[in-house]
Amino acid sequence: MNAEHSFFAQDQAGSLQRVHVVRHSGATHGNNDANAKRAAAYALDDGRPLRRIDNDTFQILDTGALVTLVRD
Repeated sequence: MNAEHSFFAQDQAGSLQRVHVVRHSGATHGNNDANAKRAAAYALDDGRPLRRIDNDTFQILDTGALVTLVRD
């Protein structure tokens, strides 16, 4: 079973982007937070993959642009 949720990130121009977090089943063994982080995949609504830089920053792989997590 895949668990999915999303959040918003903002690019340098101020545009909001929806980021989907998908954890793939079978990728983790046990209920360990470190395993869950390694198994997480990130993508924008349009399907472009992201690489997590730190807790608040992601890089769009095909352009190199950065987006920053938007907190409520």
